[in-house]
Amino acid sequence: MTTVIQDNIEVAGESHVTHAAKLASTESDMDVVVLTQKNPYFEFNFIGTYVAICLGTMSSYGGFVMPATSLALINETIAVSIGFTLVGRLSDIFGRRWFMIGCSSLALIGCIVGATAQNVNTLIGGTVLIGLAAAGQLSSNYIIGELVPVEHRGFALSFIFLSGVPFAGFGPYISRLFIANTKAGFRWDYYVSIIVNGLALMLFVICYHPPKFDALHRHRTRWQEIKDMDFMGIFLFTAGLLLLLMGLSWGGSLYPWKSAHVISTIIVGFVLCVLFVLWECYAGLRRPLLPMHLFKSRDYCVLVTITTVGGMLYYSLNVLFSTEVGVLFTTDIVYAGLLSCAIGGGVALGQTIGGIILTPGGNQRWKLFASTIGTTALTVALAGGTQRETAAALATCAAICIGVLESLAVVGVTIVIEDPSEMGAGAGAFGSIRSVGGVLATTIFTTILTNKVSSNTESIVIPALLKAGLPLTSLKPFLTALASGNSGAITAVPGVTESIIGIAVAQTKVAYQKAFTVVYLSSLPFGVISIIAAFWAPNIKDLMTHDVVRRLDHGQSTLAGLKEGEHIESKEAVQPTH
Repeated sequence: MTTVIQDNIEVAGESHVTHAAKLASTESDMDVVVLTQKNPYFEFNFIGTYVAICLGTMSSYGGFVMPATSLALINETIAVSIGFTLVGRLSDIFGRRWFMIGCSSLALIGCIVGATAQNVNTLIGGTVLIGLAAAGQLSSNYIIGELVPVEHRGFALSFIFLSGVPFAGFGPYISRLFIANTKAGFRWDYYVSIIVNGLALMLFVICYHPPKFDALHRHRTRWQEIKDMDFMGIFLFTAGLLLLLMGLSWGGSLYPWKSAHVISTIIVGFVLCVLFVLWECYAGLRRPLLPMHLFKSRDYCVLVTITTVGGMLYYSLNVLFSTEVGVLFTTDIVYAGLLSCAIGGGVALGQTIGGIILTPGGNQRWKLFASTIGTTALTVALAGGTQRETAAALATCAAICIGVLESLAVVGVTIVIEDPSEMGAGAGAFGSIRSVGGVLATTIFTTILTNKVSSNTESIVIPALLKAGLPLTSLKPFLTALASGNSGAITAVPGVTESIIGIAVAQTKVAYQKAFTVVYLSSLPFGVISIIAAFWAPNIKDLMTHDVVRRLDHGQSTLAGLKEGEHIESKEAVQPTH
């Protein structure tokens, strides 16, 4: 017996409305063929795809965490922010296989560029490629989520998060070991990623066969879909977000905030982003880049808000805590890398825990509520972490809570999206907004840190140096030499003694400690926002069904929508009816 799914699935005289039925009834013109019910977890293609996603996740974390010890990767974060939405929506329309293969290939090229780079600009170029690729590599919530029953998505993703531990958790330490103990130094960060990306690419080519274009659309050709693509939306989104984030990242670092470079890029970028929203709302597009009706869902908006705050704290803590470790706790490059593992390792552990606890017992709202409270309290508590061990413990616990809330939200958002044919678009926008929040928070917190260190230097360090006998004329060259860390330049400044150097080092630590206290306290308003949002988070227990949106079938993939116990004997393709 072969069943054509129109508005529901007819099995043994009983009607079951499932994700597949929703797919068939939407404007996406999707064909749905129901497969014989079987356990997908022991199929070769599923195992290969799952391992490929794990390797891709490892590589994307390695591309961010490991080189971060020697290069500021704001460019990668910007690329990820743009790529999430583009990859998610376009793969909804044209199929996901070649997007995942393309992202793995792009990551491999980026790692090769990074490994062979002879100057900083080339290294930044490779980083941008890695960032664009990460938009696909970090999309496991909908890539693997649509291949397993809804109720199993948390468990399936928890092990993918766990696979990121080697790089996300120990990346800084491994990178410092490479720098300290190998001739190639930082290039080994990229050599390892080349190996991992190569394996992921091979497995995607062999095993990942999701529904092709012909299986996704009943009466539409590729050329029709290309003509209906939202080219204006793609331009406005890409240009607007790129300029806005570049302006935010430049301000206070590459250029002063009041410079024309910063002001112009922020204003033009913001205007283009507003025009993008208006275009998506009122242009009447058949295939909008971002279906704006997603934001009419309270559940979706709440989860976006929660994970945006989580992303803000994650990205900023990656920068802030590593800086704090180097300035206040140790000058040993390898030990500093080990302490810096607190953030990445804690988040990876928390993500694993979040995936495991999502389904059992229900009450997803209160799980999110508890994790947001823990995240906020522990991040603020870092303001008092003046001792190395205390700070490391608080940072680890805060990161675990961030990981839990992100895992709960990342899985939850794929479940509350009503139309599975828009899962990539919704999850992609979710990831983009989270990454934008990370760039914004990093900008805010680093600006606060820079300003407070500057003011504390004037009020604490300079008076102590002058009191210790440093000549006024030597003050500026001494502070410049001290900031560079060049011992020869420091001792060459007239009037400098060992006592003055000791006082300068001690008082500089005090200045930084007070600055970090202010920065961590400034995270409180963001945490409060996430706590309030979590109070309205959805309880998704009733949505935890056995539905499977898509299946892999030895290169002839189909859409699926079976519930437990359903059985369809034939799996022949159904001809579209006109």
